[in-house]
Amino acid sequence: MKLYLTDLDGTLLDHKAQTGKLTAALMNKEIENGKAISYATARSIHSAAPKVNDINFRLPVITHNGAFIINPLTKERLVSHYFSDEAVSFLKDFFCEHQESLLVYSVIGNNERVSYLKERLNKGTKRYLADRAGDKRLYCAKNYDELFSGSIYYITLIEPLTPPEELDGYFYMKNGFSRNYQPDTYDINEYWYEIYRDDVSKANAALKLKEMLGADELICFGDNTNDISMFSVADKSYAVSNASEELKKLSTGVIRSNEQSGVPVFIANDDVTVWQYNKQPLKVTPDNQRFSSCTATADSGDGVGVLNEKQIHATLKSYFASSLFDKEIKIGNYYADLVTENGIFEIQTANFKNLVPKLNVFLKASHVTVVYPFHKKSRLNYIDKSSGELLKSGRTVTANDLTDFFIELYRIKQYLNDPNLTICIADIAVENLRYCCKDMKRRKTDRKVTVPTSLLQLTYLEDSDSYRCFLPENLPELFTLRDFRKCIRSGDASIIIKILQYVGVIDYVGKKGNEYLYRIT
Repeated sequence: MKLYLTDLDGTLLDHKAQTGKLTAALMNKEIENGKAISYATARSIHSAAPKVNDINFRLPVITHNGAFIINPLTKERLVSHYFSDEAVSFLKDFFCEHQESLLVYSVIGNNERVSYLKERLNKGTKRYLADRAGDKRLYCAKNYDELFSGSIYYITLIEPLTPPEELDGYFYMKNGFSRNYQPDTYDINEYWYEIYRDDVSKANAALKLKEMLGADELICFGDNTNDISMFSVADKSYAVSNASEELKKLSTGVIRSNEQSGVPVFIANDDVTVWQYNKQPLKVTPDNQRFSSCTATADSGDGVGVLNEKQIHATLKSYFASSLFDKEIKIGNYYADLVTENGIFEIQTANFKNLVPKLNVFLKASHVTVVYPFHKKSRLNYIDKSSGELLKSGRTVTANDLTDFFIELYRIKQYLNDPNLTICIADIAVENLRYCCKDMKRRKTDRKVTVPTSLLQLTYLEDSDSYRCFLPENLPELFTLRDFRKCIRSGDASIIIKILQYVGVIDYVGKKGNEYLYRIT
């Protein structure tokens, strides 16, 4: 069994300290599929749990950089590491002399407490308390003795006055202590100095958890220096692309960033069976002679009618089919439009959410190509419903707005990084026929029919790089949503950016004023 162990802040969580819908969906899918997934964090269980409450973690988790291993469902502490009485006495004497702003983590009566002295608060500690307003663990100690009461397991100094080199002389593998010193994930200008027992580390906790679960292989993910020890004992370790350079050098490899759901995308594709499939080029010029013959023979009753496009659905099915025996093949409890030598084909004009249960089954059995008919060119014709005479013919309109397409992709976003999924955009020319009475001044349409006339182009989105075709040529390497909106010819820039971020083409890098700043990866 493989045990996947991920850090939270900067690794699984995004810049808002949230999981995001895609990350949560992918993680839950893999947990439901039976993969052993847990997390190791510097946070407490009380701080971590709300951040990942959309993910159904079931296995024990590591908190406080390894001080505890906790059951996330019951909050029971399965493994605990408290300071000895001698260590507490040393800490009390040292910080009585050094006037630092302390956060002292302890357990009193089975309840966790974070104690502080009001008169010792600095700017960083005040912000910490403000961010956690309402946290029942926070306790303003009346005096120094009360500050160090209970079973103590962790000390945090935010922006300490004492130089870290001097603190290391007492706490870095000295006097029974160890420490972590690094910038805050969400404010790199603010440094935290955290003290714990010398046998406490993510490494020791990870090995203990691996032993508890009987795992054969430990695969870790991280972004910062407190993940170094965990990487040193992992069978494989992966740094997200936003990780520190030091951690990247120690890793087995570098994966997508926390903003691009790097961890769940890796887990989802690790050991996935990649089915045999003849990969297509990005742009393919179609065989219009074949398409015309399919249009002529298409049965309007074939397939599922979506948005009055039964004939389009039937024509594309015939076009992609190798033979008449390819159509409507049952796989599991669902029928696939086509099953060919090059995998399963689904023709889907809209309502991609209906594909979700199918994809759960089909992707485990074969490569899947989802074909999306896009009305690139269209013309409106009014027809006399009695005689079939052409009453009026409109001009041909060319469409470039793919907003609806990206909205449909959003509905299956958790599958877009699956190596067994291809999205094919089929640009077609159509005639929209409106049947009405000849003598009516205001033509009331009795019947509407959409007829495909030609297949203009096929665009195959096979992998992350293929989605780069949606990047406008004049887009700078660093850009905001406003910049992106100015560069695209048409469409909803916000939904396009979300999809491009999901598939790893662009990444969030920070803020420019009040706007989010992105870069092309």
